[in-house]
Amino acid sequence: MDSRIITADGTETLFNEEFGEAYHSTKAGAYTESLEKFIKPTKVVEKSLKNGKVSILDVGFGLGYNVSTAISEIRKNSNTAVIDIVSVEKDINVFNKIRKLNKPNFLKEVYDLILSGDFSSQFEYKIYTVNKDNVSLKVIFGEGRKVLKFLSKEGKKFDAVFYDPFSPKVNTEMWTVNIFKLVRNLMMDDSILATYSASLAVRKGLIEAGFKIGLVDPVGRKSFSTVASVNGEIPPITKKEKLRLENSPFAVPYYDNDDLTLSRNEILRNWQLKIGKKS
Repeated sequence: MDSRIITADGTETLFNEEFGEAYHSTKAGAYTESLEKFIKPTKVVEKSLKNGKVSILDVGFGLGYNVSTAISEIRKNSNTAVIDIVSVEKDINVFNKIRKLNKPNFLKEVYDLILSGDFSSQFEYKIYTVNKDNVSLKVIFGEGRKVLKFLSKEGKKFDAVFYDPFSPKVNTEMWTVNIFKLVRNLMMDDSILATYSASLAVRKGLIEAGFKIGLVDPVGRKSFSTVASVNGEIPPITKKEKLRLENSPFAVPYYDNDDLTLSRNEILRNWQLKIGKKS
């Protein structure tokens, strides 16, 4: 059973036993991390106001903080904007975990909306769907790479991407150049991807996949988080980080095969060989 953790801003998260990590930064706070590392950097509120609608790809639904905070922030500014969210999630039991979570009062109404959905099946996937109050939410359950390949075949394009799998060291298969290319094809040129990761391997991988990258001011830790876009407006990368990406022996991306089927250990082992590190 995943254990409860009270984070720095008073909101609650869980420790995931499978991956050996908490779902959120305990030093930043579960809610604060969602707001400052995902919602604000991707400009979903601004896009919803400008276009009257916004579409979000949420990779790693987890405990639903990114989704609930996005809906909450957009609703503070517009009651009529159409919010379309597609989430990718591995753990079919997340809704049981969310129901037991002590959710902050200011998000309870949104969580009630999220928990009002129903399960269905499409092809080999279980899909949880909410359609209410101008909010369309689909949580597709399955191995992340397979689900993203499934979405790419549908030809859908998103205004923003919350890229929030567990960390590269334990969820390596979700941080490769190959999967970043797949995600890029699910975005419009001005769409922004945001992730908490400050990994050189991740940043170099995003660049190799065709993105420009930028840095978001630290929240709860010393490291800047990362944003990426093809042509969208994002903060600049610092000169110091540019030099690290050019010169550090650890600035080597992770690689999968073309079918996205290498195991986590194979991807990590290949990376370690490239940087000259023994496993």
